[in-house]
Amino acid sequence: MQNPLGKSSPYSDVFDPSVLFPIARSQARSQSGIREPLPFVGLDRWTCYELSWLNGDGLPQVAIATIEYPASTQFLVESKSLKLFLGSMNFTRYESIGDVVTAVKQGLCPLLGSDQVNVSVSEPEWWGSCKIVAPPGESVDREAVPADDPGRLRRGEGVVEEVLHSNLLRSLCPVTSQPDWGTVVISYRGNVLDRGSLVGYLRAHRSHQGFHEECCELIFADLMAALAPTSLWVGCFYTRRGGLDINPERWLPGTERPLLAGRFARQ
Repeated sequence: MQNPLGKSSPYSDVFDPSVLFPIARSQARSQSGIREPLPFVGLDRWTCYELSWLNGDGLPQVAIATIEYPASTQFLVESKSLKLFLGSMNFTRYESIGDVVTAVKQGLCPLLGSDQVNVSVSEPEWWGSCKIVAPPGESVDREAVPADDPGRLRRGEGVVEEVLHSNLLRSLCPVTSQPDWGTVVISYRGNVLDRGSLVGYLRAHRSHQGFHEECCELIFADLMAALAPTSLWVGCFYTRRGGLDINPERWLPGTERPLLAGRFARQ
């Protein structure tokens, strides 16, 4: 299977796990200076808004699926290939939600080389309980940044424990150069992060080419280098594209992850 991103790729009417395409994590990590053993633990969470299949009577069913797998897998799954994979389920009969979950896991586990793939399916009856929430912590988006800011993260004065967020996250797909938008949330304890430098850093990276997971790891690595924090969690929550949103999280072992009780407005 070749990478389908940037190419015309028709949907199959037959369930086809072979369309899934793996991307090795190693190259981007090497470019970011991330070496084994990994300095973080983490997960990649996908929300899939266009899941559909046929029930045992041949009637179309729709649902929202959430897929999670650890950042320790050798590969990540390319987003368009996942869309094609889920689309190939549209005319396949499954007797139960459990069968749908099993089919998704059986497609992804061999690709990722891991059995730690969690899949949950939310049927329409539950959609009313889905909440839109504000990003946790304080926004830095109104912080002033000098015109000649070098785009590097800087320490401020003192030590602090805080949660910050910015809706200014933007990166480019490394294959198509199309922009991806998102919200980054940072929870840390340690040397103060100069807030203006965070805005300048995000501004300087608006044309950075990288997959969502790679961008999250780059931000994590740069924060570690700038602040040497004792705890750090970084979450990148991208807007949906093609019925999928991607939400990678990376954190220092032992760091408490913020509780996010819903999706953000742009997702």
